[in-house]
Amino acid sequence: MAVQWGKMIADLSQVGRAAAEGFDFVQPVRDLAVDLGEEQIPQYNARTDEGGIPLRVCALPLPADARVTQKGFNIYVWAEHLTKTAHRMAQQGCSKLVWSDGRARVLPAEGATAGPEEQARQFLSMLCRATADFGMSVLIEPLGPRRTNFLNTMKETGNFLARVGVDNLLISISLRELRSIGLSLSELRRYRQQIGHVQLDNPEIYEGARVCPDPADRYDYKPFIRALKDAGYSADITLAEDADADRLSYCRGLWDE
Repeated sequence: MAVQWGKMIADLSQVGRAAAEGFDFVQPVRDLAVDLGEEQIPQYNARTDEGGIPLRVCALPLPADARVTQKGFNIYVWAEHLTKTAHRMAQQGCSKLVWSDGRARVLPAEGATAGPEEQARQFLSMLCRATADFGMSVLIEPLGPRRTNFLNTMKETGNFLARVGVDNLLISISLRELRSIGLSLSELRRYRQQIGHVQLDNPEIYEGARVCPDPADRYDYKPFIRALKDAGYSADITLAEDADADRLSYCRGLWDE
């Protein structure tokens, strides 16, 4: 299967432009997929059938103030909401839900952490069971200690996936987080079976919005891309919001070399 290229978007009105620029899919930066009302879903699907592109990769549909590891977070209260929302998102072409919000999984600074970790495990187990019915995967992005204190490395995240024990729970990685999570390029092959999505961004701009690779930034992206190819990666790659047709062509060219 050939690599598919996506673009992050901040508004559903940007889908048409992304399609015209040559992208294969879009990835909303927040849970835009749930913004469509029931009556709008058939209209959006019709546009997709007429040459549009799907919302293939989406953010986990939780409110910004939801804290999965916090005492009082009721998994069962969210089960019905997430199942209904996942169904709607699947209708819009979403096949991957990415959990990249480090604030939603912060462990308590003091005291035992086994309880909150188990709560996160139960939450993801429930979510994965619900999304599996729609052919969707859930992906966790390991994040550095400046963003969260739970699931900070590939090893920790891989072990956590094993504890959850479901086939549709995978890992999403981004180039700008590699150093903070301690992942070397030589280790990518070891985790290939667990990596289900890649974000290709400028690693020298770590804070703020992600930035798309550009020939003018003079960063050498070839080692990262070569490591992905050597590991046999062939799924989706998303570029940041500032990507356009020229930057997409640049990134595709790097992959095809």
